[in-house]
Amino acid sequence: MNTTEKMPTEASTFLSLNQQRKDTNFIDALQADLRKINAKLNPTSDGKVRSGIDDNTYSENDDKNPFPMDGMPPVISDYVNNLSKVYGSPKEFFAMAFIGACCAAVRKGAVLDDGKYKNYPQLYLMYVAPSGIGKTEPDKKGFRRLVEVDKELYQDYQKSKLDWKAECAACKKSKLVEPEKPIRKQLLIDDCTPEALYHALQNNAGLTLHSDELSTWFNNIGRYAKSGEVGRYLSIFDNTTFDISRKADEPVFVDEPYMNIIGGIQPEVLEETLQLNQMRKNGFAQRFLFVYPNNVLKPYYIDAIPNQSLLHECDRLIEYLHNEKFGTLILTRDAKEIFISFSNELTNENRNCKTDYLRAFYSKFEIHCLRIALILELIKSYPYGLIYKTVTAETLEYAIRLCRYFIFCGLKVERMGVVLEESAVLDKLSVAKFLVHQSGHSQAEAAKIVGVSQQYINKKLKS
Repeated sequence: MNTTEKMPTEASTFLSLNQQRKDTNFIDALQADLRKINAKLNPTSDGKVRSGIDDNTYSENDDKNPFPMDGMPPVISDYVNNLSKVYGSPKEFFAMAFIGACCAAVRKGAVLDDGKYKNYPQLYLMYVAPSGIGKTEPDKKGFRRLVEVDKELYQDYQKSKLDWKAECAACKKSKLVEPEKPIRKQLLIDDCTPEALYHALQNNAGLTLHSDELSTWFNNIGRYAKSGEVGRYLSIFDNTTFDISRKADEPVFVDEPYMNIIGGIQPEVLEETLQLNQMRKNGFAQRFLFVYPNNVLKPYYIDAIPNQSLLHECDRLIEYLHNEKFGTLILTRDAKEIFISFSNELTNENRNCKTDYLRAFYSKFEIHCLRIALILELIKSYPYGLIYKTVTAETLEYAIRLCRYFIFCGLKVERMGVVLEESAVLDKLSVAKFLVHQSGHSQAEAAKIVGVSQQYINKKLKS
């Protein structure tokens, strides 16, 4: 059967009109056409294009929703401006990688109490861009001091373990009770089993799951056992205490677990990744802040080097945040009023949403806002320490503007899911077959257009 017979007439028409255009412009045009068809067949009750938001507030145009830098603490903005010029990567990648590192340094050393809820400076953060655009360098620079600290902690642990073995041998000869085995202290974690992660959380005042490619970590969820990992990460986001007791393992008790999840991912694998374990439906996807700039291109080589004094200053900031014990902060009265106004705005958006995904999406931004405001206030206290244990109105206002940027990025991810997953207009496999068999596209080009892996298409075309 010809593959076009299964496809809507309008879809096959625009595909046939563009079948000779096989360059990047064709891909962009095709994806734009997909969005147009989806908009026609998924209108809201008032006839407007389905968005779940006020289109005047959150536009698809990056010029109207740039990443706001004007409220960033100078120690970060100077660093970001310099490194963005040196490496050519978007400023938001450097800014948020470093803010994520600051959260990883503080861990549970600070908490914001708004009178109803308590929040640690904890983020699930994902930077999204194609390969070669420049996600890796911002991540490396942001976490470089923490990687060094973790290396030092591991060396201390190895030395303690050697000493412990020697003491155990001596105690055995003397028939004395052996000392307790040393516990590894760490800040970062990457590839591990769920059990190893839970034990590490029990032994540390917080961890950051830090991965250059988060898709690898996502793909490993459920790899070792059907242990309800996704549900556990949902509760960890909320710092919900958990207790695990299994017959063959040591019991684990983690009081108010703290864990950041921070790393990069490519757009072409993002949608597939979010479909794993139904992460859109169970609320896991909505807990992430997406750093997702539009129209980014691979930068040309720039003959410049980073300002070392700025890098060293940021290293000192990380050390300050790691060593200081800030305790509990509260919102000033003005900040509380601003937060209530933003909370009500989010509630209105939530009530007007047409999907459960968007309702869960908006409901998380009160938490995101408070956590971002907390870490910004701590950064602003460097190097002299907190004068007042408060989050100011100025800091809260800037946190809200950052949240608006993340709402914009999150809706881009949601719309991508609508076009490529939820829409009944086009079946991915039918489009892929049409592109390969009728339009002469390669499997790689077809995979990029419909948003699946080339291996998936190859397998389906052979079956």
